[in-house]
Amino acid sequence: MFKKSIKIDNTLFDKLTVAAQVKKCSSMEEFALQVLEAAADNVLTETAKGDLSQDQIDDITNKLKGLGYLE
Repeated sequence: MFKKSIKIDNTLFDKLTVAAQVKKCSSMEEFALQVLEAAADNVLTETAKGDLSQDQIDDITNKLKGLGYLE
């Protein structure tokens, strides 16, 4: 379905590097995990208000955990 790695262009990487420094993250990985988790939570929360059942939300959450995006 999805791979565990993503490719981003240099411009976005530079922007993320600056943002990670502003947030005082110890690494780019720490910053990326924080951003991805917040984004996933937003999507799941918005979607939960709509068409997904709790079982579907749990399934998506478990898949994100399996991919390492959520703890």
